[in-house]
Amino acid sequence: MANRLVSDVMMRDFKTIDGVTKVSTALKMMKGEKINAVLIQPRNEADVYGIMTLKDIARKVIGGRRKLHETHVYEIMSKPVLSVSAKMPIPYAARLLTNFNVSYAMVMENDSVVGMVSLNGMVTQWDSD
Repeated sequence: MANRLVSDVMMRDFKTIDGVTKVSTALKMMKGEKINAVLIQPRNEADVYGIMTLKDIARKVIGGRRKLHETHVYEIMSKPVLSVSAKMPIPYAARLLTNFNVSYAMVMENDSVVGMVSLNGMVTQWDSD
């Protein structure tokens, strides 16, 4: 199983939201979908994707004593988002994410976002036989 690819463990049902969305709205959606991260849509052709995770909400909103319903996603998201190829072997993807100290990456195929991959997903679905 050591030759498994990112496409084998990626989340295909990822969500994207607009950066002006309130954190309270985004968090409600994340809870309902049972997801820990969302991609933030680029504002225009020159812009890039961002990402917001539960960790961002905890550290930057709650830890900063800010209000969920007064804070916009763009204020706390991380940008740009690390991206990996759907055809990248999982060991390389795991090393890349840990080298950059991030838990999530966008998965790209033919210049399109086709999913998201997490360290958690790679670890829990890894079977080195």
